[in-house]
Amino acid sequence: MVKKLQHYPLELVIAILEFVPSRDLCRFLSLSKELEYEIHKILIERVHQKFVSGQNCLLATIEPLDMHGPGPTHIFDLVLLDTDVSSLDARFKINDASFTSSSNKRRAKSSSSSSTILTSKIKQLQPPLPASKIIGRKLTGTERWETILQNACINLESTWRPFLDPSQLIKNVTVHVFSPFDVDHETIYVTNGKVTFTVDVETIGWWERKIDTCATIVMSNSLREFGDLESFLVTAFVEEVLIKAGILLTAIEERWKDDVASVVIEKNEESV
Repeated sequence: MVKKLQHYPLELVIAILEFVPSRDLCRFLSLSKELEYEIHKILIERVHQKFVSGQNCLLATIEPLDMHGPGPTHIFDLVLLDTDVSSLDARFKINDASFTSSSNKRRAKSSSSSSTILTSKIKQLQPPLPASKIIGRKLTGTERWETILQNACINLESTWRPFLDPSQLIKNVTVHVFSPFDVDHETIYVTNGKVTFTVDVETIGWWERKIDTCATIVMSNSLREFGDLESFLVTAFVEEVLIKAGILLTAIEERWKDDVASVVIEKNEESV
């Protein structure tokens, strides 16, 4: 099919590609530069259709490597900010409705709008999202659910001496998609990986780490306080998550699943 498409007029090919699943669209990116640009536009428009209306959000979960530990320690939701035309990175920021007081003060980093499209359209169409008070995750095949505090601040206590156990700085990060307006709040698995957090005083500020080959987490570090002359407390705040549009859309279209069935949201006047 790939070779046959090259023999049709571009307008007809584009019309056909509108109905092609995102996984297959990504396979056609190498056909030609002209077609690559059109496919990028299709993928970006699909991301916006899924997220710009607020019908879906990203759900990120952070937990220690210890499988026998207490389980996930942090969970939070993110909303679409923009999508990069060239890299196809869909950029999500912390939902300000959930983290209103401090997130805007920290977010001094400017966004690179030169390589993005439809950013202004997102800001115009994005409705105020409910403050989703996430209190846990329900596991597949059981009514049991994990209690998790919704918090994007990770406190990392360090010492001036090298860490005796560096593995404490390595966290599992998992990304799902969920709808705050869905009654059951079912989740779709997207990706997961190990992220090494940093507590060096020299790295106070913004930094980023790969979750895996298709996703990146962006953090900001701040030095909170000194416990004594030999220790200090660094707070790492999750600012953004970037995910390749093709992977994100494929996960949604194929409804990828793992052991997390849904997110548990506290019912109140502000959340749906």
